[in-house]
Amino acid sequence: MKPSASLQHFLDKLIDYAGLFPPAKLEIQPSLKNYAEHIHSTDRWIMSQFIIPVSRLHEIPSDVMKKYSEVFPLRLSLISADICNEIDTVSQFLNRYGNSTIFTGHESRISDLSTFSQHLSDIHHLCKNQNLDFVSFYEVGPSDNWVSQMNEAVSKIAAFNTEYEGNIGFKLRCGGVEAHMFPPAEDIAHAILACGEAGVSMKFTAGLHHPVRHYNESVKTKMYGFFNIFIGGMIAHKFSLELDRLIAVLLDEDSENFKFDENGLSWENYSISNFEIQKYREESFISYGSCSFDEPREDLQKLGLL
Repeated sequence: MKPSASLQHFLDKLIDYAGLFPPAKLEIQPSLKNYAEHIHSTDRWIMSQFIIPVSRLHEIPSDVMKKYSEVFPLRLSLISADICNEIDTVSQFLNRYGNSTIFTGHESRISDLSTFSQHLSDIHHLCKNQNLDFVSFYEVGPSDNWVSQMNEAVSKIAAFNTEYEGNIGFKLRCGGVEAHMFPPAEDIAHAILACGEAGVSMKFTAGLHHPVRHYNESVKTKMYGFFNIFIGGMIAHKFSLELDRLIAVLLDEDSENFKFDENGLSWENYSISNFEIQKYREESFISYGSCSFDEPREDLQKLGLL
């Protein structure tokens, strides 16, 4: 089934492939083989980057890299706690496979908010000195005062972006392999609203294999859907939703409430035009990491959307 125009805009480069991570937790070779198959498939327009820690680049065998080319490159989002100190490893890999590899993204967890601004400055100078062009996303680890730390992190990112005309973003973890890893909807809503107010882009990770929120037997809890997160975020930004109203979108388990047509998408009485979908996806809600590319597509097919 051909997707509607609005769904095409919504799904465009939506998924970063995280096959190396739980629950799939594949080895390097099958994970890279899957990614190669995905970017050669008819649904390749939905796929974005391949997520891998810098520390594992050396595990990639040369014969697997033959599956990639200038036309169908391996687009990397690299996980690194300190990319400045690991850039030599990255450079060596790119020097070897530069014709078939593009380093487009970087992801990290903030280790110390007090030195975070200096860290961002170091990244900026690294990119400038080595002529690199990648987008970084930073997450805040779980804590009792997570919302406060998230707000501080977003504020520092926004200040950096303003000063250096940067495009650093915030990464939000939406689940995991155990029930306690799924954050309350209130925390997700706070992050979406804070990033919207500060003009900071977001990417998401973990627990978003399916379009709509539902109960998952394997983790014994309800998992968020990528419709809930992304559409909720777009509506919140456009209509300046209050916290409680955004939470209602995040918790909605009725797929019938999320509609796509040739002119745009909607949730209940809130609508987003095709132009706005493109703008929000490019500037505000970039992608989400998933260890499966099949499950999201299968669900969309079951809903009669794809």
